[in-house]
Amino acid sequence: MRASTVIFGTCIIGLLLTIVGCAPVNIISTEVDPGVESMGYQTYNFADLKIKAEHPEEVTKTKFNMLKDAVANELEAVGLSKADDPDLWVNIGVVVKTEVQTRETDIRDAPMYMGTRSYHWESQEIPVGTYQEGTVTIDLVDAKEDKMVGQAVASSVIVKKDEKMKKRIDQAMAKVFDELWEEIK
Repeated sequence: MRASTVIFGTCIIGLLLTIVGCAPVNIISTEVDPGVESMGYQTYNFADLKIKAEHPEEVTKTKFNMLKDAVANELEAVGLSKADDPDLWVNIGVVVKTEVQTRETDIRDAPMYMGTRSYHWESQEIPVGTYQEGTVTIDLVDAKEDKMVGQAVASSVIVKKDEKMKKRIDQAMAKVFDELWEEIK
């Protein structure tokens, strides 16, 4: 393998990891029940948290607590307080999937070849790494009517460092609840 090919490949992998490492939070959807004209709730609490992961150890209690704290901060910012018998239940579901990162080969990846004219080379996708992507669903449920009044779904790449993950979760929940509150007004 030529040195230029190795250097080029290393640069591509570094660039892809940088892009994935800086990947923003994707707000997939926010929905509010059309009958909800204002958020007349005063108290909230969390239903049991549920997680579905290929490897449950990937999402720790620390990351769950970060998520709960971020949601609580957003709810308390609009005047709700936590209570044992709430007006509004918050149900959080998390799904974690391992994704494969790929890149497309080009002619520089082709082997050196000398010989007959029948040689054929095609570009192909090759794996360069794996990463975890998490999707969180937040359901807001009216406790008295047992009816969902709002739902938001967001996804992002899961970063390993807790301080970066906390920042990403806080930003995500701020965006999610800004969109939910906008739909209610």
